[in-house]
Amino acid sequence: MPSNGKRPRAARTPLVVTIDGPGGVGKSTVAKLLARKLRVLYLDTGATYRALAYAALEKRLSPVTDVKPLARLARRLPLRFSREAGGALRVWLNGRDVSHAIRTERISEAAAQVSQHARIRAAMVALQRRLAKRQGVVVEGRDTGSVVFPQAPFKFFLIAAAGVRAKRRQQELAKLYGTQPPLKEVREQLQFRDELDRSRRVGPLVRPPGAVTIDTTRRTARQVVRAMLAHIDSRGTVPHSR
Repeated sequence: MPSNGKRPRAARTPLVVTIDGPGGVGKSTVAKLLARKLRVLYLDTGATYRALAYAALEKRLSPVTDVKPLARLARRLPLRFSREAGGALRVWLNGRDVSHAIRTERISEAAAQVSQHARIRAAMVALQRRLAKRQGVVVEGRDTGSVVFPQAPFKFFLIAAAGVRAKRRQQELAKLYGTQPPLKEVREQLQFRDELDRSRRVGPLVRPPGAVTIDTTRRTARQVVRAMLAHIDSRGTVPHSR
């Protein structure tokens, strides 16, 4: 005990909020808004897998068969995130801004294939935990509440109707690249990704134990965030901007 007789103040545990769910349910939009409200870091775990897939394809590695070299690449992936003044997430790979390049359907498919391998997922989980270690985070992905941060005090699982998910993804791609792929094609890609995510042996897409499920089909991102903040506030006061 210090000489002044007072007990040392316990270090405050950084706040961790996880948001899981399939593609097109609004995870990224909601997570960014919530992180801003809670004044913590926003971490997109999906972007880490996309960045790895992008690096793998650049090196002509197969996302299906080249497991050992992919795992080595994952352990030393030169990845960092930054935030623009308006709140947009920037993803940097080896000093290059790949924010748009990792959002193509080709990279999405390769990321889904890369994430099937246990050795690679272990390396990526370690990377994600390092990125979040020093400050509170709102983290979104497909196994953040079940595998990456299983002890997180606040967990959410988002769902939405298939048609709504496909339309949202189509609009996202149009905004990124200026062209709008056929809705049928987008829906097929989402179905392909869902099947891979739910069937993989390591870190499958599941509703994490204790997670609050929110259907975003008929809710705006701000309405979803208000529901999340109400739940967080009901469990204990957390400072955030209104």
